Amino acid sequence: MPAVLSLFEVKLLLVNNVIRLVDKIEALQAAPTEGEAEAYRVMIERQKQEMHLPVIEKRLAAFRKHMPKIIEGKRKKMLKSGAKEEDIHLDAEQLLQQERERIMQEKFDIMVQIPLNHPLSHDVSESSLNFNAEEDIKYRIFEALWQQGGFITTGDAFGCDFLLYPGDPMCFHASHTVHVLKKGANQKLDATYLIRICRLSVVVNKLCVIAYVDEHNNEVHFETLEWE
Repeated sequence: MPAVLSLFEVKLLLVNNVIRLVDKIEALQAAPTEGEAEAYRVMIERQKQEMHLPVIEKRLAAFRKHMPKIIEGKRKKMLKSGAKEEDIHLDAEQLLQQERERIMQEKFDIMVQIPLNHPLSHDVSESSLNFNAEEDIKYRIFEALWQQGGFITTGDAFGCDFLLYPGDPMCFHASHTVHVLKKGANQKLDATYLIRICRLSVVVNKLCVIAYVDEHNNEVHFETLEWE
């Protein structure tokens, strides 16, 4: 099932060797070779046959059910055309085979199958996820929060970097807004910025957390602010 992940979730999965990041753009945009085109044609024909078979079997089942009436009808028709009774030999299996061949020649409605994945094997190249300095700091914060447990989502809707939940976000409201200092502990914080993020957290009934990476020891720190 397709899933939407943030860049930080992707990197966390890569770092923990849970996923493998590959680049398929070049392979998917390249024109197919003659062999690939032929393989695709064969696959489509096979799919058509697979869709046709249930139709054929249903028609043949009805034909078998009415076989006695069909044989009797053919016998009467042959007698009416001048054939002698002793010369009439109608074989049920032969009639069934003739009906099968006739049905196989008929056209039928075709449902087009839209594959969710690329239908043929193709080459892929390994890809990497590169962050700039600010994104790397945000990832350090995200990783530290993840290691402490709980649920984390992006905080765009609340004007912060991350939201923390005490449980499944489908069942709980967020408890904390997390604001990341992009320049670490040396970043200057003016009163307007502090008032804004604190008042915002009060309005949405959450605790306000400031997170940063200490440039001296490279450790992640969290500071909780409360409005009084």
